[in-house]
Amino acid sequence: MKIKKRECRKYADPGLKMNQNHGLLHAEEVKYIVRTAVKNIGGKRLLVLYIYLREQAAAGIFQPILTMFQSRTEYVTLCRREDGSTRWSAAAFCNLQRDYDFSRRCAFYMACDEERVTKFCKQKGSKGFTSLYHLQSDISEKRQQERKLKKEKEIRERMKAVPALPRNIRKMMDREIVPHYLFYSYNRKRKDMEGFCSACKTEVLVTGVRHNEKGICPVCKAKVTFKSRGKRGMIIDRNTLQVIQRISGNEIVVRFIKNYSQYGDERKPYVSVYENARTFLSWDDAGNISEERYYYSYSCRDRLTPWKPGSRPVFSRWQYSFEADQTGFLYEKNLDKVLKGSPWQYSQLKEFYLADREPLYAIQYLVRYNRYPMLEYLVKLHLYRLAESVAYDNHYYSSDSGFNPNGKNLKEVLGLDKSHLPLLQRINPGLGQMKLIRALLHENLELNEELLRWCGNYNISRTENVLVPLKYMTSYKLIKYVNEQYAKFGKISPYQIGGYYKMEDLLTDYRDYLCMSDGLELDLKNSFVLFPADLKKAHDKVNDISDKEQALVYDRQIQKQFEEMNQQYHFIKYGFAMLLPHTAKEILEEGQKLHHCVGGYVKRESTILFVRKAEEQDKPLCTVEIHNGEVVQARCYDNQTPPPTIKRFLDVWEKKILHAPALAAAA
Repeated sequence: MKIKKRECRKYADPGLKMNQNHGLLHAEEVKYIVRTAVKNIGGKRLLVLYIYLREQAAAGIFQPILTMFQSRTEYVTLCRREDGSTRWSAAAFCNLQRDYDFSRRCAFYMACDEERVTKFCKQKGSKGFTSLYHLQSDISEKRQQERKLKKEKEIRERMKAVPALPRNIRKMMDREIVPHYLFYSYNRKRKDMEGFCSACKTEVLVTGVRHNEKGICPVCKAKVTFKSRGKRGMIIDRNTLQVIQRISGNEIVVRFIKNYSQYGDERKPYVSVYENARTFLSWDDAGNISEERYYYSYSCRDRLTPWKPGSRPVFSRWQYSFEADQTGFLYEKNLDKVLKGSPWQYSQLKEFYLADREPLYAIQYLVRYNRYPMLEYLVKLHLYRLAESVAYDNHYYSSDSGFNPNGKNLKEVLGLDKSHLPLLQRINPGLGQMKLIRALLHENLELNEELLRWCGNYNISRTENVLVPLKYMTSYKLIKYVNEQYAKFGKISPYQIGGYYKMEDLLTDYRDYLCMSDGLELDLKNSFVLFPADLKKAHDKVNDISDKEQALVYDRQIQKQFEEMNQQYHFIKYGFAMLLPHTAKEILEEGQKLHHCVGGYVKRESTILFVRKAEEQDKPLCTVEIHNGEVVQARCYDNQTPPPTIKRFLDVWEKKILHAPALAAAA
């Protein structure tokens, strides 16, 4: 039987008096005085604790500020506010007030008050407030166990609806997902070397193979990686498989199956296949999607079910966790049947996956399809990279590429008519290529298929890096020259000194070189000038000349630009500030101090901005170039790309200031 609060209110203030000569009323170390009683309230025997403020009692005010009602199975407290109103609290005695030492500052009015509490609580070896604390702790723990048990029963019932996995899952994973190896014994004196294939489990002879080389098993024709027994060491493979199953008419479950393989003994590897997470997706008649996540707990002692609600906890979100990773391969053989009649019946998830059979996160694809139905048609048109952008990228920045995932037809989505569709299907463009295609069409330039494929292979996203060189040469010559420079000066690590880690960086330098050479009125029809043997040296040399002889001529133009645009572009956030230069000299000094070529940009139809620390606005930090209302590039010391802190500031500035409606209209 629960405590009846309505009946308890009748006993909230018993009207007790206190002797003004009682020493407790004058003890400053005591803040609260406690008196007790045992009463039968609402048919239940309760211990009642009346808690008074000592200062009020000493002043002759005998009204309890707190009245706690305690039974053997529960407790509740009526709290009186300063304005006379009351409220109920479910807190334990030690937490009734915000004082961290509330219990220590309480004292019983008489010894019989303490004895009454001790006798009622029946806690062996403790008395008074300690016995009350132990009784309430036992009650709280019991409540917690009951709530936990109730949740576990609900989860167990939830899991009963999940059907068994398809019978061929293990074979499918071994055949299509798990990497296979052909282990061989290297012998330079023999042409044929003895080997063992992990796919067909048979002895084979191999010829002319190398360690870690990809190939085909001569017996079972499976794709394998050749491993020399003398070099291989321990091999560990970890893979994830997503299995989608139908539970009811309006619910599916995505199950995550983990496969762990360890090749110590090549003939008897250790293999573990287990399910470690489930996500339930349900929908209503209005198309609203709800999501429930569960993960398998490996420490499930004293639990009714090993499944816990929520996402698997990880040590750090910045550190990879295989157990928490839900990106993986997809079991597609049942998708047509499972998704039929669901909001994703026409989502083309199966076709999207089969295009390359690469790991993906199926749930995000389904959720994005619900938001962007055009995803279906992009897959049907075999524009898989654009479909990937819709499913897995952010789109606030995609407006400048002419790509609209909310469109209802090809023209609205791509901004192009059907005549360009065959070309798009052949090159399968991404967002960066779409932006370049629109720029080429705007400049009335031919859509060169080889150029577009080349840009896609190297992830070229800056249209200016392509459009500027095309003013001076053909696509063929641009590709040929840049590939030659990249072969000479490319580097495999961004931490190497000199050279180019990305093709985009090389193109940026080449564009700068051409613009500065044009500003210095060099003869760009001369192939020696147009195609320097060492682009980096030629770039730096032209930059030095441009700095000394040309930049100061445009001082007045920059001052005018400052007066017109400073108020629009000025911005402070995250400890950084965006500033406009006052003079060409400031731009020259910026380039000299940061060791980049900003000085050669003075003559160009661009706007130069400085990123500085808000507290050190005189110290160069990062330089930004704006052209046609877009950020063309941002460079820090020695032409390095901005670190994450500055990149975050630039992203917010670009979104809130540069792309604001007022500036966009002005551009």
